[in-house]
Amino acid sequence: MSEATFPAKLALDHRQLISFENAIVALADEVEKLHYLNACKRAPHAPQLQLLKEWNLNNDLKKFHRKLHVDPDVFAYLVKKLEGHPVFSNNSNNPQLPVPVQLTIFLNGVGHYGNGAAMEDVAEWAGISVGTVYNCYQ
Repeated sequence: MSEATFPAKLALDHRQLISFENAIVALADEVEKLHYLNACKRAPHAPQLQLLKEWNLNNDLKKFHRKLHVDPDVFAYLVKKLEGHPVFSNNSNNPQLPVPVQLTIFLNGVGHYGNGAAMEDVAEWAGISVGTVYNCYQ
């Protein structure tokens, strides 16, 4: 390599080095800001709606009450009162959820506050979409 080409090649390598260093600093800032390299995936959760029936059968009223804030006999009474109401019937090809399920979703949502009341959390707990939770609140 001649002396004339050496400084030009060094300058080019220096520019590449600066560019590389800037890229590393930007990536380090991004990692520090996010605290992880790859997006976190939430662990899949099975719907927990069916646990209410199990808790009722096993007489675990504490867990049942923690989710719905009513005792099973009060819940059964409310279902019986609501089942014949016209708001729970439609003439659509898409049937509504059964009254006990709609009431469960509603009671779970209104019985919590803060993050526990978020429609996304209620939907995940019940194994349904956020739109269905919204419809149960109507």
